Amino acid sequence: MTVPIILLTLGTVAASVFIISKVINYSLKTIIFKTVASLFFVALGAYLFVYISGHFLFKLFVLLGLIFGLLGDVFLGFKYITVKTKKLWILFGLFAFSFGHIFYIAGVFVEYYIPGNVLYLILPFITALVIGVIYMFVSSKMGVKFGGSMLPFAFFYLICLTTMVSSAFYMALLHKFNIINAILFFVGAVCFGVSDFMLTGAYFKKGQRSKTYMAVYSIFYYIAQFMIAFSIFFLI
Repeated sequence: MTVPIILLTLGTVAASVFIISKVINYSLKTIIFKTVASLFFVALGAYLFVYISGHFLFKLFVLLGLIFGLLGDVFLGFKYITVKTKKLWILFGLFAFSFGHIFYIAGVFVEYYIPGNVLYLILPFITALVIGVIYMFVSSKMGVKFGGSMLPFAFFYLICLTTMVSSAFYMALLHKFNIINAILFFVGAVCFGVSDFMLTGAYFKKGQRSKTYMAVYSIFYYIAQFMIAFSIFFLI
């Protein structure tokens, strides 16, 4: 238990340093802080991958999801200092996080799906599609503009995100919310969703977001990734 607590503590400190640097003055130094903070949730996942016995596929998929999250963080970070290629870095980030969510989805299904419960295979995707369509409609009314070229990529990412959240919910529900690991993963998934929905307002809505707004969605993001990584600890 000592090593996970140390990694969580150091990760919290690193994430705090990154967020402070982000709201004060985003620069190359901030990207380094962000990368270090994200390395800690990957390190936590990697340590627990080795430390916790069994559950190989779930641990592997979660670790891959964390690694692609790190890649997404690095890609999105560069958009602030390379203005001419900003959209390209956003696209790289979207695809990295999309693959990360796909790995998370595979992980929760491998670990928690009980054969014969076909409805629980279908509902996550139906729920995700409904939420995605509703969000795209509502967000456009609220001034969020993805732009013609970005729209299909943004929608693809949105479906990956909402499927990840809904999959975590239905798999926890399938086990009547009696498994700590599944609950932690679901809470982490929800925090990821909150962070990303706020993030779309920062990236694709005209006007400058407040420093508090920028800090809050980053806080939710790191809570999400560290909680998903730490959920491995409670595998039984």
